[in-house]
Amino acid sequence: MQDGGLPHAGCRCPRCAATFANPPFSQYVASLALVDGRQNPPAVWLIDATPDLKYQLHLLADALGPHPTRPGRLRQPDGVFLTHAHLGHVAGLAQFGPEAMHAQQLPVYGSPGLVAVIKETALWRPLLVNLELMALAPDQPFELSADLTLTPIPVPHRDEWAAGTVAYRIQGPARSLLYLPDIDSWQEWSAARQVLASVDYALVDATFYSSDELGGRAPVAHPLVPDTLALWADLPSQLVLTHLNHTNPLLDKSSAERAVVRAAGAQVAYSGQVFTI
Repeated sequence: MQDGGLPHAGCRCPRCAATFANPPFSQYVASLALVDGRQNPPAVWLIDATPDLKYQLHLLADALGPHPTRPGRLRQPDGVFLTHAHLGHVAGLAQFGPEAMHAQQLPVYGSPGLVAVIKETALWRPLLVNLELMALAPDQPFELSADLTLTPIPVPHRDEWAAGTVAYRIQGPARSLLYLPDIDSWQEWSAARQVLASVDYALVDATFYSSDELGGRAPVAHPLVPDTLALWADLPSQLVLTHLNHTNPLLDKSSAERAVVRAAGAQVAYSGQVFTI
């Protein structure tokens, strides 16, 4: 889901109302975990720290395993990579603070601008003593383990703090994956087709299917799903749509819009989906 998740705060639309009435139907804010099971215990990295972090860590309980010194607790992740500074991508950092998980020397990576914003924001100061903030060089592969690298790729997205936004290209021993939950438009990113064609899986921004979802509001800077399908039509990668707004008809598996996506050979992401790379 998009940063607000499902249900959406303060929303009484039929979809959100139904989810408030049936909490098990809730959907988490978009995030990705990288798990290297070749290590013992497995190495686990997160991409983005969402407002739903505690539930997403629970999904990773088997991979994380027990904390080495604190009975009844999970081991903390091996690191967190942030895409940008918006709510759904950084708010979960607070869960690593002393009021909750109380992580110790947790590596947190982001663009140089994003790392600077976090360091300069007074709200984060109590947390910073337990985080190791590290800036990543754009377009430079970062080695996670043998045959597993992660490369931050700058993309255009509204940038209120000059912190930048990145997608991550993950190269595994056999396959590659692009994680791009937010972008303003494909036209503003000259490398879009080249990058999308270079990976096996492309998990990309599908916030809105149609501008009709905005209810008369001014356009929001995200590519519409039909435009994404058109861009991707002749590309070899497997397209997976993520970061859906609570208004998006793709959330209805029986919708005509979902049928269009299926006919195009693309997928809609779901919680717990696994990609082997």
